[in-house]
Amino acid sequence: MRFLGRSPRREAVQYVLHPPYGEARSRLLSRRPAPEDDAAAGPAGTARAFGRLFAVVADVSLDTHLVSVYLFADGTIEIYSSVGLHSSGLRGAPSVAAAAAAILEEVEAGLGEFSPVEDVSTLPLPDRGYSQILARTYEGDFAASDRLNSKHKMVQELAAMALLLTQLARMALDEGFDRLEAGEVRYQLTPEYRRVRSTLMDWLPAPEQVPAAARVVSVAVEIAEPETEIVTSLFAFADGSTSVYRSDGTLAEGLSHIPGVAEAARALLDSIETALPAFGPAKLISLPQPGRVQFVAHARLREDGEYMELLAIATRQALADGLHPLSAAFDRANEVLRIAG
Repeated sequence: MRFLGRSPRREAVQYVLHPPYGEARSRLLSRRPAPEDDAAAGPAGTARAFGRLFAVVADVSLDTHLVSVYLFADGTIEIYSSVGLHSSGLRGAPSVAAAAAAILEEVEAGLGEFSPVEDVSTLPLPDRGYSQILARTYEGDFAASDRLNSKHKMVQELAAMALLLTQLARMALDEGFDRLEAGEVRYQLTPEYRRVRSTLMDWLPAPEQVPAAARVVSVAVEIAEPETEIVTSLFAFADGSTSVYRSDGTLAEGLSHIPGVAEAARALLDSIETALPAFGPAKLISLPQPGRVQFVAHARLREDGEYMELLAIATRQALADGLHPLSAAFDRANEVLRIAG
């Protein structure tokens, strides 16, 4: 039996891999959930259907860039491209979830066509115009590639399914999909806003810049204005950095030097820590519907736990009434916006 992954990594891909592609790949390839985690987190039937398979990675190399789709049996979906664009937290969009489940089913059924891999992190990325599929099971890792067999029909079909999933994901995010609402709203999003928002949703300060006792390392507060259908996104991090972006293209970066902003942002993070019981696991991080406010936090639910991406959504009216668990955080966010101007 021939094992893949023994040969030294070669630089076969001619395009540049822009951040956060490399960082995300290392993190996602190292993720290996316990079987009971899938059983607890996955929707009904998911753990049984994919009890052996816990993740699939589809690397599709196009003429101009590389797209990597990461799918987990617990429903997690993340997409990264070599040009720096990415989408994460997509679990919850029905069309995207259905496409992910179809890919997992196809891989599960076709595992016999895959070759064993000793270490998926050492596999070279596919050459331009080729694709590879990584199947991760609790018994071991496997791979199938066009490079090894240019007529590998299964790889071509799975690559096409992965690209379709990326298109469905882009549509869901572009249209401001909110699974909690019956209707959908289309926002006019500038390319700069889309790019920065996507990047900052996943960005975390270096560990040495985060206070040791901090349970909340970042928060994004997104306020959707019903009159203008513009979203204001406020990002505050435990290292003190603070930025504000609006979907119409207005931005304010590096606000921590403005007198009062650092203190207000710190108070916002502290209020989020107090309100952590109001959060749940982030499933779909899209834009909020007009009249709603969403809070996206990277936080530890336990002092000794790992940082998790969490989400809470409320109406502006409920927050303004002062009785919601996140009312104080909403007030602190508005204070940051007021000082920043």
